[in-house]
Amino acid sequence: MSTSKTTKIEAEILTGIEIDTIGEILNISMGAAATAIATLLNKQVSITTPVVNVIKNTEFEYKQLEPAIGVEINYIDGLHGANLMVMSIADVKAIVSSLLRETEISQGELDEIHISALGEIMNQMMGSASTALATFFDKSVNISPPRIVDPDTFYDDFFKGSTDDHIVSVCFKFVIDGLIDSQFLTALPIAFTKELVFNAMNFGTSTSDEDTPVFESKDSYRNNVTGHNQNPIFAIDVPKQSEKPRQSPPLRREPTQKSKERQNISVQKLQFNNFDDESFEYDEPDSMNLDLVMGVELTVSVEIGRAKKQVKDVLNITKGSIIELDKQAGDPVDIIVNGQLIAKGDVVVIDDNFGIRITEVMNGRNY
Repeated sequence: MSTSKTTKIEAEILTGIEIDTIGEILNISMGAAATAIATLLNKQVSITTPVVNVIKNTEFEYKQLEPAIGVEINYIDGLHGANLMVMSIADVKAIVSSLLRETEISQGELDEIHISALGEIMNQMMGSASTALATFFDKSVNISPPRIVDPDTFYDDFFKGSTDDHIVSVCFKFVIDGLIDSQFLTALPIAFTKELVFNAMNFGTSTSDEDTPVFESKDSYRNNVTGHNQNPIFAIDVPKQSEKPRQSPPLRREPTQKSKERQNISVQKLQFNNFDDESFEYDEPDSMNLDLVMGVELTVSVEIGRAKKQVKDVLNITKGSIIELDKQAGDPVDIIVNGQLIAKGDVVVIDDNFGIRITEVMNGRNY
């Protein structure tokens, strides 16, 4: 369960059930996000129980994370709203450096490479989170690409124009094995929070009083991503598929008179054909059938070489960059048909086009 202290002001805006519910929802989504990070970094990731608070817009602060960076996530399908994640720049650099396999964590401000890598990381994280919400709510949920927000414009970009003077602030404990032991904040507008709670409370429930909906937590989510364990770990587990809506049991039918009557059933010993029998004959393939196969189109491609690059190397590719391949000049090139190496040859020029002179045809032993 999520951790929260409900004050009188909070109770007037969100009920205790609503605060607990939003904590469970964020547990599910952040659990899926942690799975995405764990997969990208190949490290164990832990996100503990969220601490949920309702505060005034002007009270929102992140001094413990400064210098900080924000990521705005906008929901465009299934849900309509946005939330803001605030992370320490030091934590972001550590994550990006691990992804790019840098030996040392860079100092100073984030450069374009780090910002691009951060955008991809957040896209993977929040994409997994929205998928988890879609499964939980049993409907399509899509987001636009996460947007990196300058810390100096947090208030203007996120809170300006809101009709509510309060927000929901959620703090998560964030640990990546051998990399960081920190926390991050998530801020949600009250209207968007209520929409999330409404979807959770009205999925798979049936109530006689519409004013008192009941929220049922799925056991599969409770075991994997909620805070019941002292140290919940979101490793490489993926959220299970949502349960199918409960259906009324089929009506029991009385057996008919015909079904009660015993019927005679003929039982015979099963006999198999003896394929070792020399008298067994099979037809030769029809030439017309072979003609049908001969007309199937195949994709033939030529591979002159390969190269393995890290993410940082790919991000640094610009016009004029040179990529060194694993073959020397003059080596035979590979002729590949539908992904299968079938021959080797030399590159030739035929009129104004390139061509290949076959020098070696591969057999089963050469593959």
